[in-house]
Amino acid sequence: MSYIVTREDILSLEADAAVLGVEVSLTATDAPSFRRLSEAGGDALWDAIRRTGFLPVGSCAVTEAGILPFRQLLLCASPMWIEGKSNELLILHRCYQNLFALAKELGLESLVTPFLSANYYRFPRDEAVRIALVEAENTELRVIFAADSEELLALSRSKFRKPQIVSYIGWYRDHAIFELDDGHFVRVDLRPERRDVAPIPYFEACYRVGNNPLQEPLSGTEIERLKQIYAETDW
Repeated sequence: MSYIVTREDILSLEADAAVLGVEVSLTATDAPSFRRLSEAGGDALWDAIRRTGFLPVGSCAVTEAGILPFRQLLLCASPMWIEGKSNELLILHRCYQNLFALAKELGLESLVTPFLSANYYRFPRDEAVRIALVEAENTELRVIFAADSEELLALSRSKFRKPQIVSYIGWYRDHAIFELDDGHFVRVDLRPERRDVAPIPYFEACYRVGNNPLQEPLSGTEIERLKQIYAETDW
């Protein structure tokens, strides 16, 4: 494991490959470093990218780097934030796992990448950075993260602390909602066969119906079970 985080221009960084975040429609996601790669590669780069075909969210592919100063260019379709209800955090973990596995398969030893999803449709930046560093610690690659802002650089240097549950709000459909001590909320899947936990960065009024008297209340034992799942699950 070896990673660094820098504010240097992505094109000035030395690595075997660079990562370009793309949407499923094969357009560059909105991050300064991604735009830098896209503009530097020009039309020839995008012709090569389009030849890769459809790229599902969470998956990665390799394409020709062209005139870019890297041996290869890796494409990654990272997730946008959909209210924390679509396993976005898990998908981002999978993005990095798939990315690093592909790099290893290609015989690469190093790669440079911005923080995937960190500038993408309200994705929580602290979670995007945390997930990136967690996965980088579990790979043999040398990973260089090109931070696209001072905020992302500062987040990469901060100590991450998992927020603690302070109160149970109620339940809605398949999820129980808890308030956290950082002012945010978290949903925990009620289904015993699932261990799905995801933060909710803003409160949605519909969750208040979790206390609707027409619904059967959750037992104290069930609430404690769900709290334990939260404590044991690294979202």
